[in-house]
Amino acid sequence: MTLFPTFAMQLMRRAARHAAQASWRFTALVTLGHALSAALGLLLLGEAALVSSVTQFAYFYIVTGSSVGYGDFSPSSEAGKIFTALWVIPGAISIFAFVVGKIIGEASMGMRRIMNGHGDFSEKSGHLVVIGRVEGQTDRLLEETRHLHGARAVVIVSTHDLSGTRAEWDWIRATSLANIGDLRRAGVPNADFVVVLAESDDESLTACLALGTMEMAGHCVAFFRDPAPADLVERHCPTIETVTSNTVEQVARSLSDPGASDLLRRLVSTRAGATLHSTRIAAPGRITVAAAMAALLDRYGATLIGFRPADGGEPVLTLQPRTELRAGQTIYYIAEARLPGTVGLDDAPNARPSPPGA
Repeated sequence: MTLFPTFAMQLMRRAARHAAQASWRFTALVTLGHALSAALGLLLLGEAALVSSVTQFAYFYIVTGSSVGYGDFSPSSEAGKIFTALWVIPGAISIFAFVVGKIIGEASMGMRRIMNGHGDFSEKSGHLVVIGRVEGQTDRLLEETRHLHGARAVVIVSTHDLSGTRAEWDWIRATSLANIGDLRRAGVPNADFVVVLAESDDESLTACLALGTMEMAGHCVAFFRDPAPADLVERHCPTIETVTSNTVEQVARSLSDPGASDLLRRLVSTRAGATLHSTRIAAPGRITVAAAMAALLDRYGATLIGFRPADGGEPVLTLQPRTELRAGQTIYYIAEARLPGTVGLDDAPNARPSPPGA
């Protein structure tokens, strides 16, 4: 006799464990089986009003199971009342509570997985994926890209725990930044932009090698502190643009304008072809921007890109054709070779000498 309570408790625990692990298919079969048995029992006991139609019985069953009990429909016979009290109500309430609990449990589990970095964003598209997280730099990168592209969904891939960080972006807890499965969970193939910004160049290099094996719809930029791994990426992963710079702002710019990082690197390089130079206008006294552009291109093969005003203010890069340049002003240009410290542009059209006293 003493074994019966122990056996009953074990049976109940086993049933509870199986119920918690039950699939939705099993839950639907149990619900359907109990509902059919309840409908058949009510029909045999003469409760025709409760089972007059599928809609009528479904209404009665759900109202009973949810314990709302409107009272507009109820069994009328003694046998029907006993059957409902002993079979329909306990079963329907148990099933209803179990289904609601299962929904809440799965929703909570899903939210917990996302918060802990185990979510799946492979169906996401049009977003920004940042591979790696560097304190300070990643936040500045996101602010710059928000300024350039507006607000968009962000997924960060990191090997560290980011559950306590800012909540406006999602994140993936990766075993390695080169784990293709984790990169796919971040939605890399459908992202508009992918940025590799790891704590070390070695991590960035391995991440780039993994990305090189994937098909990506968006533009990918990788940040390196040393040009050596950047050269390896350019050689083996031509679809990835590399940036070797001290600022993450250049990374954001490369996302907006593919190839910008290479162009900026060439403009400041002393070894690669045409680069950025400056000189002063010797003559004429005044000349329009349009005329100066034509003279520089025709005479020196140089491209005018800006000038510094006579008052020594900030350089002007937005050039208007009719803006006048004056002798003595500094101009900035791109050319294969540096021009003399001062140049004369007085053969250009629209060039005219300064008036007396200018």
